[in-house]
Amino acid sequence: MLVSRFTQTLPLLLLINFTSLTAVEAQEPAINGTVPAAVAPGTSLPLQINGGNLSPAKKLWLSFPHENVLAEGIEKNGENPAQVTYRVTVPPNTPCGIHAMRIVTDKGVSPLRFLMVDDLPSIASIGSNVQRASAQTVSIPTAIDGAVAGLSWQYFKFPVQAGQKLSFEVLARRIGSSLDPIIRVLDLKGRELAYNDDSPGLSGDSAIVYTFKEAGEYVVELRDIKYGAGAYRLRIGDFPIATVAYPLAVQRGTTASVTLAGLGVEGLVPAAVTIPADEKAGWQNVSVKRPGGYSGFSTVEVVSSPQALEAEPNNAANQANRVELGHDINGRLETPGDVDRFVFAAKKGQTATYFGITRQQGSPADLNFKILNQDGGQLAAAEDSGTNEGSLAYQFPADGDYVLFVEDLNQRGGSEHAYRIAVTLAPPQFSLAASLDTFNIPAGGSVIATVTTARTGYAGPIELSALNLPAGVTCSKSVIGVGRNDAVLTLQAAPEFAPGELYQIAIVGTARIGEADVVVPAEMGGVLKARNNAMRWTPSSLHKFIAASASPAPGYTWRVEPSVVVFGKDLSAKAKLIVTRAAGFDEGVVVAVTPPQNGLPAGVTVAVKNIDKGQTEAEIVISANNTAPLGEFTAGLTGTLKQGDKTVVQGMAIRLNLAAPMTIKLDPAGGKIAKGGELVVKAIVERNPAFAGPVTVTLQNLPAGITAAAATIAADQTSIDIKLTAAADAAAANVNNLTVKAEAMAGAAKLEVASAAVGLIVE
Repeated sequence: MLVSRFTQTLPLLLLINFTSLTAVEAQEPAINGTVPAAVAPGTSLPLQINGGNLSPAKKLWLSFPHENVLAEGIEKNGENPAQVTYRVTVPPNTPCGIHAMRIVTDKGVSPLRFLMVDDLPSIASIGSNVQRASAQTVSIPTAIDGAVAGLSWQYFKFPVQAGQKLSFEVLARRIGSSLDPIIRVLDLKGRELAYNDDSPGLSGDSAIVYTFKEAGEYVVELRDIKYGAGAYRLRIGDFPIATVAYPLAVQRGTTASVTLAGLGVEGLVPAAVTIPADEKAGWQNVSVKRPGGYSGFSTVEVVSSPQALEAEPNNAANQANRVELGHDINGRLETPGDVDRFVFAAKKGQTATYFGITRQQGSPADLNFKILNQDGGQLAAAEDSGTNEGSLAYQFPADGDYVLFVEDLNQRGGSEHAYRIAVTLAPPQFSLAASLDTFNIPAGGSVIATVTTARTGYAGPIELSALNLPAGVTCSKSVIGVGRNDAVLTLQAAPEFAPGELYQIAIVGTARIGEADVVVPAEMGGVLKARNNAMRWTPSSLHKFIAASASPAPGYTWRVEPSVVVFGKDLSAKAKLIVTRAAGFDEGVVVAVTPPQNGLPAGVTVAVKNIDKGQTEAEIVISANNTAPLGEFTAGLTGTLKQGDKTVVQGMAIRLNLAAPMTIKLDPAGGKIAKGGELVVKAIVERNPAFAGPVTVTLQNLPAGITAAAATIAADQTSIDIKLTAAADAAAANVNNLTVKAEAMAGAAKLEVASAAVGLIVE
């Protein structure tokens, strides 16, 4: 019955697309929609997946525990590139909320697609209900999946009893739809009983809780605020419309009592959320319902740090809650104008960093928080950081008590105005974002991504790496260098890398800050936002890892020699690009720097050369001028080969080491010379591999009466002896600043360097 009911509306649902897919390779699988658009806890049902390049279907991945098999009784199920059906069994205790799915074929893994878990029964919009007179009649409770066309409306008619209270909730922006919804509850004459555009905490989605005074039939109207188009899921029934969970985080190895705040949450029993000590997931969905009703849902972050909870009253200075520095702080601004104060002890020289968290987890609060001294004087205030809640870092000047003061910027309040302030005792660090959340790695080939950092005090190099890589896959040795905010990274697969599996990997950046190695994972929230109609907040549980799988072998692979290119200021180095071609792929490879704008350190250029048709090698020249920074960096190249109607693009990350052109040191051979005597010292040069010329060396800071002629270290030599001569009347001396200066020419550029100082005694 379930299959036939939804199949009747298949032509409409095939048009529904909760995500705006970016351009993908022709072979990459993609999901455009599902029938139904949600699965229910404690059920086993066929889930029809519509899209492209879905065959041969190898695996269905869902972001919650479940069981699935290819559904039986469907001709050539799993072989249809436009459709595949799995029977999905959902455990009864699965929390309702926004989850995700992916399909794996032998051509790779699909981009992430949202999928609801919902205990409301699902139906589909008939699509013709575009006028109030033709409203679609529905039974309550229900969840309706559909799409509003441009310049149009949709109407649904339903019966109610006198005094019945119903919740109306639209999910659109939260699941990546372009629809910016508004809803109205109307009587049969079209008179408006309730209206909502943006409900606080729902990322632009709409919600209403309304009690009907009289029995009868009523209508709900749904459209886009600007009469645009987009898909939706409209929930109607007895359920809380949760915007945020409190507390916003639960520590691993603990159990927390979690309440939901929002509309219609009165009388809800808090959920006991237990997080195992070894829990690897960073988030957990929480759903709560009233007896006989249906679920409202939110999420909590899973963390390792202790969580302190606010205890009212704490508005006044003498009521401040005592907390331990380094514990996260969870609170609620429960009434308009409410303020919260937390007092803690700090030691002189300690540095703490505070990060505000609200809107990304559904709270409408716009935080203003600051550090005060014991007299109430402001020491530091949070600085806004785009769509986040701001942060501050502060080094405490003396031992003693300090106060964290928290309020809403606009003095608003309510139980849904929850917040969390994450506190770390580390110095300012950095964050990372990756440009891809799906890596389909060609067998024997590579895939390239850009990793971007937002620095908050740390300016040094960040080494990039990948964790949990499958056997046969390696990661480039990429680094975000000093003065840079991004670098490319490649994953390279062995030829035998097998298709049909999904791997969850992570990209991390490691930096030495002080005496500690700081490891920060990259997030993919920006990728999901871009793919999902610039949604305000991507579900935090879904942008912490990258899905990787194997895709078919490319038409060519390539590598660079040497693997690390060493050069420096006013120097150039050569590198060889070496191509291995598959049969039938003999066209030329067009080589380009990536990203094309600002893809190289300042002062560095790459003279690229294409690999000609039928050839397997090309030499490129990498140069730096005298303004280029020293240090290690990563440059990216892409190679594009077009063979008939096939285009193969391969990426490459090249490690660059900009080092000094040479170093010089002085061996003083004991460091003593007698009046009227001689001493032979040795100057030793170590050349940058990009420099091979002769080096003139001159001793500096010789005592009075001591002479030495300049000397030249030949291009094929690394050292030279220099004779010091002491005059018979040279004065006794004991100096400690004797150095040797090295000079050379690299083309028209003059290179100079000096050695460390050594001592010399004149006896």
